[in-house]
Amino acid sequence: MNFYESARFQYAAARLMVKLVQFRQSGRFVKNITNNSNFDVQLVSQSDGSFNINIESPEQSTGDDPFMRASLADLVAYVSERVVEKIDENSLQDTTTGSADRPPGGDAPGDAPVAALDRLIATIRSGEASASDLPPQIGELIKRRVAETDREQRLALNQAEISRIDIARSQKLIAMSAPLISEMATALRRSANTLEITTATTGGSNSVLFLDRRMAQEIETAIVDDEITPILADITQFNKDNGWGKFKIENGAKVINFSIPYDILPSIRRKLIDSMNVDMVYLQVYYVRDRSAEIVRALIVGILPTPER
Repeated sequence: MNFYESARFQYAAARLMVKLVQFRQSGRFVKNITNNSNFDVQLVSQSDGSFNINIESPEQSTGDDPFMRASLADLVAYVSERVVEKIDENSLQDTTTGSADRPPGGDAPGDAPVAALDRLIATIRSGEASASDLPPQIGELIKRRVAETDREQRLALNQAEISRIDIARSQKLIAMSAPLISEMATALRRSANTLEITTATTGGSNSVLFLDRRMAQEIETAIVDDEITPILADITQFNKDNGWGKFKIENGAKVINFSIPYDILPSIRRKLIDSMNVDMVYLQVYYVRDRSAEIVRALIVGILPTPER
């Protein structure tokens, strides 16, 4: 593995994990990590020849009065939902429609690509199919979708604690974590093909984040706005299962892909579906821009009452 890229990844990952532990404890984090603010996140020894990086975060004791009781993986899931783009149906269609690359069993008539991928994942988990028999690009799609669904389950199970993160704190978390996850993605320039964050449990392991090289390239150049922007938009496409979709702005002149974090999706799903029957909906979004400040996608975090014209 390239030494320079590996070092940049580890430094960014270390800063992200320590700052998330600080946030879990007090609801805030410091800009510069000093000896006093360096929480005891430990690097676990690894086997020879492995590039796995295993860490352990300090346990929250019953005597503590922390800002929130959540695992480090819960917070990684929270920020990943706001930095990493969701699987979009166009890329799924491009990857799975070729006869040579079509998932075993094929798609049922009328199946959406995401639904077809979820059915394939279910057959692999039940032992009816083997991931090793699939083409590499399908295998990576599966890992990406598994990370999405595992984050959904994790955030749903910990909704009470996650809800303690208000808008102001969420804005600060995104502003802190987005550039660090971007820095972590440098390991995929030449050294690695994929990057995956998993958490070990008594029942096995769960995926929290998965990146391939294309995703890493997008994250490296993406800049998430620090502030929420309220916009009037026309919703043209929406996947109710994973929160991905498209809307039009500027009188239909521009089409923007959007995603909705899983901890927010259940509360606005019905309203967003209903909004597809009207011309405009008033959204709260974070724009994600490229280095020239052009909008490349959006993150929907709320719906406001539509203002009267």
